[in-house]
Amino acid sequence: MTFLQSEFYKFNDKIRLGWKDEQAILRERRDVILDRLRERFSGPSFASFNQGSYEIGTGVRPIDGDYDIDVGLRLNATVNEWPDPVELKERIASALSGYNVEIRRPCVTVRYQRRGEPLYHIDINVYLPDPNDEKMLYLGVGKVGDVYDLKFWKHTDPLALSAMIDQQFPRADDREQFRRVVRYLKRWKDIHFSSEGVSAPTGVALTTAALGRFVAARETDPVSKKIHFIDLRALTCLVDAMVRDAKPRLVARFPAPPSDDLFARMNDEQMKQFVAKLAELSELLNRALSDTDDASTSAIMRRALGDGFPEVEPSKSRRRAGGAVVSSGAAG
Repeated sequence: MTFLQSEFYKFNDKIRLGWKDEQAILRERRDVILDRLRERFSGPSFASFNQGSYEIGTGVRPIDGDYDIDVGLRLNATVNEWPDPVELKERIASALSGYNVEIRRPCVTVRYQRRGEPLYHIDINVYLPDPNDEKMLYLGVGKVGDVYDLKFWKHTDPLALSAMIDQQFPRADDREQFRRVVRYLKRWKDIHFSSEGVSAPTGVALTTAALGRFVAARETDPVSKKIHFIDLRALTCLVDAMVRDAKPRLVARFPAPPSDDLFARMNDEQMKQFVAKLAELSELLNRALSDTDDASTSAIMRRALGDGFPEVEPSKSRRRAGGAVVSSGAAG
């Protein structure tokens, strides 16, 4: 009984953002940008840190080739000294003149292209410290031209999601299965949703939704006592839980103030389409889980997760469905 676990491992290796290749390029570009800011930024001194999927370890290779890395700048200043976050963003953009820079509402983005095609981009998030809580920061929100109400400092902890993953899953192998399953969900999203607009769920929303619903799935060999993880079962149970909880909207609250719903930007029609696609994925996964033929299971997974999932050639051998599975690591 395999549940195509070796194929899932191969698929994970294929879609994950590689530390020695893609991430090495992103780190190099990040460091160049940070060095430029240290030289030319006419504002407070700062310390930098990684955040987002890069820091959490759930990054996937983008289908469109537009790799990204999220960087936080913790400026040594106060909200009282800099009440307008857009002013700081403009100074950052000025220091990076010569690059393709865009001041966006949540961040400042530096884009790299080749012959008009996107290669990668760096999102620079601007923070000021909370003098009363060293873990909490104020994120600068707003862009040039925004009215006063759209320019503000958002009180949050950008590293809360990473800390919560470590807390929820103290076992390293459970954390790794969680990260693999999140990567599968992200690849599903990339395949089944347009990258344009706000109709697609964001990666951080999917990760947060998974955090509260993921249960590690594994079985123990009765002879060797070796533990085998079953990603297909973990992914199926997670998606089933997401579909059950979508009544009528799926909610994923970030695990730090202001605990906002990361799906809130999707309107009711977009949410309805998202939930319908989740239900379709649930149906496919449950079919795969109950299937007894590896070749047909592989075909089902390729429908769900794309042609990057390894194809299994038909054979006379069949596997038994079901089996004793030990589940642990339930998130609260």
